[in-house]
Amino acid sequence: MSTPSLRILIVEDEHLQRLSIEKMFNKFGYHRIAPVGSFDELLAMLDRADEPFDLVVINTALVPETDRHFETFCIQCPYVRNALVYEGRPRFVAANDEREGGVFKRLPGVPDTRIIENLMSSIDPCPKEAAECSALSGRSNT
Repeated sequence: MSTPSLRILIVEDEHLQRLSIEKMFNKFGYHRIAPVGSFDELLAMLDRADEPFDLVVINTALVPETDRHFETFCIQCPYVRNALVYEGRPRFVAANDEREGGVFKRLPGVPDTRIIENLMSSIDPCPKEAAECSALSGRSNT
């Protein structure tokens, strides 16, 4: 069971890739997703945000050359709780920086279902709480 109220922002310029990533999140029960196609749209969304995004998923190809400190931006931005930055084809997770109150992951490729599932298990408190509640009550979630 997931927390459907988590806010996810996907930044990808290729429509089919953006849709594919969104469908992977949908598969795990996340439907509060805002897909955008450019870095400027990301900045506009963050500028107008009333509450933080629980996860920002972005293709590094969209980050302008002048903004080389994008990781620092994500870590310091109050409207980004967690970030998943990727480029290329799906492979393994290259780096994981767990900061207080958030996770920043960098991938050498496009996220796949397994990576999204593992990431959301560290971000979404609901599955952990559901498992703990089930264990305490002796019931199963299935």
